[in-house]
Amino acid sequence: QRSAYGGTSKDTSGTAHSSVRPSKTRALTLRFSRRWGAFTTALGARVARSDLVADAPGVSVGLTDAFNFVEFLPEVSWRVARTSRGATLELYGGPVLGVWTYEDFGGRFVPGATAGLHGVFPIFERLGLSFRVGGSLTRSVFRGNEVPPEVVLHAMRRSEISLGLHYGR
Repeated sequence: QRSAYGGTSKDTSGTAHSSVRPSKTRALTLRFSRRWGAFTTALGARVARSDLVADAPGVSVGLTDAFNFVEFLPEVSWRVARTSRGATLELYGGPVLGVWTYEDFGGRFVPGATAGLHGVFPIFERLGLSFRVGGSLTRSVFRGNEVPPEVVLHAMRRSEISLGLHYGR
């Protein structure tokens, strides 16, 4: 799974708009699901590491593996298409319940919401290739007292794409 981040924080002190945000997340997600006709309920758990990046026009500075986080992802999906060969396309959504850790502030609860598109393409009878494209909106991983006064905190936006295996029907 690969993720890209936006929002989080923005420096409003001058003409150069700089920001500090997570970047280059590497994640492993395990999801258990149950189908109920056209609807599916699922519970996922994600373990990940993310870099910390400070951006300004023309320059970027990063800290590798700055964040560790665990997220719980309950979701509901609705099947919008199915082919005669068994490929499916679903819309999904649900809450994101995350705990982010960084050496300077320990654990931090970061709630939010996620939504996207999920496709499964059969390889064998019960094994398929899973493809997900989606996005999440959570509160910032930073708090007001952790950044200078000229920095404004924003909700953290995350777009993500993932490939995986799907076992089941």
